[in-house]
Amino acid sequence: MEQRRVGSTDVDVSIVGLGGAWLGHDVDDPSGIARATAVLRAAHEAGVNWVDTSENYFDTGNESVIGAALQALPDSFLACSKVAPGALRSGGGTGFRPEQVRRACEMSLRRLGRDHLDVYLLHWPDETGVPLADTWGAMAALVTDGLVRSVGLSNYEQGDITRCHEQRPVDVIQMGLSLVDYLDDRDMIGWCGEQGIAVTIYEPLASGILTDTPLEQVRQRWIGTPWEDSAFFRKLLSPESAERTTRVVDGLRGIARQAGATTAQVAIAWVLHQPGVTSAIAGSSDPDRVRTNAGAADVALSGTDLLALEALIPLGPASA
Repeated sequence: MEQRRVGSTDVDVSIVGLGGAWLGHDVDDPSGIARATAVLRAAHEAGVNWVDTSENYFDTGNESVIGAALQALPDSFLACSKVAPGALRSGGGTGFRPEQVRRACEMSLRRLGRDHLDVYLLHWPDETGVPLADTWGAMAALVTDGLVRSVGLSNYEQGDITRCHEQRPVDVIQMGLSLVDYLDDRDMIGWCGEQGIAVTIYEPLASGILTDTPLEQVRQRWIGTPWEDSAFFRKLLSPESAERTTRVVDGLRGIARQAGATTAQVAIAWVLHQPGVTSAIAGSSDPDRVRTNAGAADVALSGTDLLALEALIPLGPASA
């Protein structure tokens, strides 16, 4: 699989990465570790060379499971994690004061069973008053001290990225993008590419919406959970928005059939064609699905295909 460079570092990531968030959270569950190991092996065999996680995913439990599963893979398989300023629905966060950033990194290394992280990110902006310059300085120090090979920002606005880049080059940012969501950020993604900043994309499949799974089945996974109140659900899966989402999905499936690929593969391939994008992260707990998603790297979209995909966007909820 093609690999692309992370900023001006010596880190090269496969253009499809493995999202690790749903690989598990209980390191004391042998069957869960076995499933995570099978997924990581499938990804590696398909040419994927990196996995994405965070201390925030299941209150550090996800890192622990991935760390146990990584023991079955070669050391060349790369690990990306994140430090969070506080808690969200998915877990906790160590904090963004310099000493907290270092402690978070050291603990992530311990859970992942590594002596360094290949990519380390600030998971989302701090709102507690810690100066960003102090936090970014601590991230830079992790690189200097050999604990991290590259550093970046996740879910940040262009102004903050610019300020950090002027202080110490930002190697990578992580943000969302799909045919139905985060479309207003495409200009910023292209700008990052022009600055030499790598961009890794999460949610290229919009949490399973842009796949061959029936949309109503995807909706039911959210019904009755705390996430049913999320902005994501309201924007893409609520009764008011689902019809517009369906228009995009139906069109995407038709283009995929003509291209001889799965719906998910074409959705990921579209993301990989966007200016500035370095890699797209696709997560699954199913080894076969991981192999299929990795196949997006080999999907050759024609100019006609890309125009047809662009024509779907105004039909969707992002243009409502």
